Amino acid sequence: MRILSLGICCGLLGMAVVAAAAATEVHFVAPVIPPHFDESGAGRIGDVIKATLASCGHGARFTMVPFGRHWKEYESSATFAALATAEADQAFAGFSTRPFMLLQDGATVLAGRGYSRITTIAGLHGADIVAFPNARNILGIERHVAGFASYVERSNRFDQIRPLFARRVDAILADGLITAHFIDVVRANAAAGKEPGIDATQPVQFRRIFAAGPQRLYFRDAALARDFDRCFQALRERGEVARIARPFVDRYRAIVGDQYPDY
Repeated sequence: MRILSLGICCGLLGMAVVAAAAATEVHFVAPVIPPHFDESGAGRIGDVIKATLASCGHGARFTMVPFGRHWKEYESSATFAALATAEADQAFAGFSTRPFMLLQDGATVLAGRGYSRITTIAGLHGADIVAFPNARNILGIERHVAGFASYVERSNRFDQIRPLFARRVDAILADGLITAHFIDVVRANAAAGKEPGIDATQPVQFRRIFAAGPQRLYFRDAALARDFDRCFQALRERGEVARIARPFVDRYRAIVGDQYPDY
């Protein structure tokens, strides 16, 4: 019996050694979309990913690319062990995590004007709209576009925000937190005299007129995907996920109010 017990102990020790040896630095490809991911990978989502993997004994490093290219890079290059992030209706090679954080698209408008109380996309009929590339398909608004006074898609965030402050458009359709970040940049530039022709002090607000977008990760290793789900759940139950993510929303609370989820 003592020999059997010794064998079991040795087996468990061996398993622990194997588990420790399996700890790895996960190489992600991710988009530059501050404040979710900045050019170093830090941010609301990036910091949660790193904290979750660290709690499992893993590390994380990020290669940052323009938004949209991260999906193509993951599909075309085996260099990357993981993808951050994928939408609910997207499928990629490898193993998906459960949804772990939310993005929130909506309309950013000038506060106190006619569109500041909208609750649906139909509330923008008759308005001049600027949105991100392919928004009509991604947001599912194809049938509403004909009802807008004008509709244009622009990839440069500043080319979305400046027309709003100049009152040439009525609403920006995009993620509320990303738009709020770039509004802060424009306001800082304006305070330094670098934004002639617009009044960047005008108050703006974000309206949540679309369903939130659950975000998932893809790992090429199934064990890493399982680790992430397990450790994220543990972090969330301890309140750590909210502690990490909420400050990135609180910074823009004057714009997003209660319309943007903490995580």
